[in-house]
Amino acid sequence: MVAQTMWFRRTARQLQVLDTQFELACLPQLQAWVQLKMGHTWQRMRQRGLDVHDPLVWWEQVRVHGILALETSSGRLERVAVWLETLESKAYGTLEQVKREPYTTLRLELGIQRHWVFWVPREPVAAAVWCDVFYRHIDQKGTCQMIPVVGTES
Repeated sequence: MVAQTMWFRRTARQLQVLDTQFELACLPQLQAWVQLKMGHTWQRMRQRGLDVHDPLVWWEQVRVHGILALETSSGRLERVAVWLETLESKAYGTLEQVKREPYTTLRLELGIQRHWVFWVPREPVAAAVWCDVFYRHIDQKGTCQMIPVVGTES
């Protein structure tokens, strides 16, 4: 999954929709929230020796590989939390997880309007495919969605 995450973040950055400034600005609030509301997760992070100085490690604890800033057809900016899975069953499992507490409250507190779980292929997905996926789904109703991504190499 590390490769898919890196490919996705690189492509989203190239498309200028990856909101890294938001990710960094919200990091202190996210860290405090995980420590306070998800104590078991915080304990596991320390036990596993995860790098608590890496912002991406914190975001991954709440099933976020990136935050997108996308504009709807009506011109409204929406922030979308994104998680990637290569197995369909894991994608549906993660979707069910992020629909529940504490994830819904965290999104509300951070000002994240949606959470998308992408079921992705094992190879890189072309930027044009990602662009189509983002803008095909941003105007759809629903806070949380599992979205299959059929890609061609970039």
